[in-house]
Amino acid sequence: MIAGSDRFRQFHVGALAMAAIMLPWSEFLLSIAQFALVATWITEGIARKDLAGRFRRAFTHPACLVFLSFFGLHVIGLMWTTDLQWGLDLCRILLPVLAFAPVLSSSARLSAKELRIVLLLGAWATVASTITCLALRHDVLGKGGYRELSIFISHIRLALLLCLSVAVFVHYVRRTLFHLLVHGAAIVWCLFFLDRLSSLLGLGILVLLLVWALWHWSAYRGTRVRWVTRAVLLIVPISAASYVRWCVTTYEKGDGTRLDLLEQATAGGEVYYHDLVDPQRENGHYVWVYCADKELQRTWDRRSRIPFAGKDAAGQPLRSTLIRYLASMGLRKDSLGMLALKQEDVERIEQGVTSIVSGRRDPVRARIDQVLYELEYYKRTGNASGHSVAMRMEFLRTGWSIAKAHWLTGVGTGDTRPSFAAEYERLHSSLDERWRLRAHNEYLTLWISFGVFGLLWSLLSWAWPASALGAFRHPLFVCWAIIFLVSCASEDTIETQMGATFFAFYYALFVFAAPLQANGGTGSPAAQLR
Repeated sequence: MIAGSDRFRQFHVGALAMAAIMLPWSEFLLSIAQFALVATWITEGIARKDLAGRFRRAFTHPACLVFLSFFGLHVIGLMWTTDLQWGLDLCRILLPVLAFAPVLSSSARLSAKELRIVLLLGAWATVASTITCLALRHDVLGKGGYRELSIFISHIRLALLLCLSVAVFVHYVRRTLFHLLVHGAAIVWCLFFLDRLSSLLGLGILVLLLVWALWHWSAYRGTRVRWVTRAVLLIVPISAASYVRWCVTTYEKGDGTRLDLLEQATAGGEVYYHDLVDPQRENGHYVWVYCADKELQRTWDRRSRIPFAGKDAAGQPLRSTLIRYLASMGLRKDSLGMLALKQEDVERIEQGVTSIVSGRRDPVRARIDQVLYELEYYKRTGNASGHSVAMRMEFLRTGWSIAKAHWLTGVGTGDTRPSFAAEYERLHSSLDERWRLRAHNEYLTLWISFGVFGLLWSLLSWAWPASALGAFRHPLFVCWAIIFLVSCASEDTIETQMGATFFAFYYALFVFAAPLQANGGTGSPAAQLR
């Protein structure tokens, strides 16, 4: 039986548990959980003749009001927006803030057991979701389709939930063999799936969580242990930087091909095509040198039903996919190169795989190589279309230009889209129309929307309630805060329904509902009078 439970309490905790469970599964069922939470709160207020008191406690609670002001800022921003429909959509997306914060700030705090149940159910639901994803989409493994591996929600949001799940499993592990094995297996699975997702963001966040956890742990140990631990922690970023540098050096070194000493014709007499201005590289080998299209077409059309001039399964020109794949193997793009391809390679090319190492090399290393390819292409051509990292650089360049032009008041809640569209035109961006997206940086987006003071107030509305109520004393809140704040640096996290719910639900859960901590509490005695 749930501690201190009556029927309303059971429904209250059950709705929170359902929200945690549905985050990695279903936006629709997640909305139902929010409705159930609010309905239980209102119904209990009516049954106990305390509905007015609940509203009064919720909307006069200083910390809750400051947090709700973040939503209010978006409403106020509608006053100077021209795209009212998009502004209203953003306000709708942020409605979870209104669902969770008032209810949890005016309800009795959860017990330690209840919080543990909610968080563990959410963590296990994330594991179950990823197992289902792998079972249903295992066919994308080895083909570079890491985005398609996440079926139910965005792969980016799923990576954030996996990071939080690791922290939950570590925090709640018990010193029994069974618990160590089960939680250890769950942690290994989360790390494995993050690797399959090629989530550099997720893996980077886990490194930050590990550094923070060990730093915090060492503070309560002897001087020697503390200094040794912290010295080792300083090695982590140095090692990571060294690994990245090694990847860059290996990529740039290539196979030693000299562009000034290229042969001019194939063994069969066809003249090679060499692009000496933008040769590009795949797996360290030059792509657009030693290309003999006629030989390629003759030999390819004998081995595949997809014509050389057609498109692969990913919608890319097959010629480009074939040439990149041959280059990744260090082969020339002629009939002899085609003869070196196995039937498995032909099938991978038909599927749109552009490199021999895609799906076969460690996904993190493969993702680093992909980023290097994107940046090299962007540097040489100025075109970032279709390349996520290079496009983000264009997003940030354009967003920074808008922020500087509207630094004081911003463009309003709903005008980020038209502002970006206009600025892309003004800057003559090389991005294709479909790739002209927004900032992909929540901090920059808030600055663009509400000006520099709106950005500062947003940060205050996140930080002050948590500080005032002592939430930073809870290690899992610190872990969640690291995950959320880092994600905001690379995504417009709060501008999606699942991202906004991830923000509102876990913030309200830790700040307004987590049990008071024994080491000083989660707030003053007055804060407990809810």
